[in-house]
Amino acid sequence: MSPVYVVFAFLCYMLSAILIPLGWALIPVWRHARIAKSVTCPMDGRLAVVNLDAWYAVKMHALGDGERRVRDCSEWPTCGHCGQECVLQPGD
Repeated sequence: MSPVYVVFAFLCYMLSAILIPLGWALIPVWRHARIAKSVTCPMDGRLAVVNLDAWYAVKMHALGDGERRVRDCSEWPTCGHCGQECVLQPGD
C-alpha cells in the first residue's frame, strides 16, 4: 500500500472523528432554532411570531456563545426592523 493512501486514510479518519461528534452536538441546536416562536414584541407589546436564523445559532453555539438573531418576524412589515430584544425572552 502506498504511503499516500495511508496518509489519506488517516486524514479521513481524523476528519470523521471530529465532524461526527460535532454534528451530533450541533444538530439539536439547529432543529430547535428552526421552530417558529411566539413572543411578545418589546416595541408595541403585541404577540409576534419570529423565525430565528438557525445557521447563525449553530455557528454561535459552536463558538461557545448562545447569541441568536431573528431571521423573520411577523411584526416587521408594520414596525420595521428592530433591535431584536425578543430573542432574550425566556421560554425556549
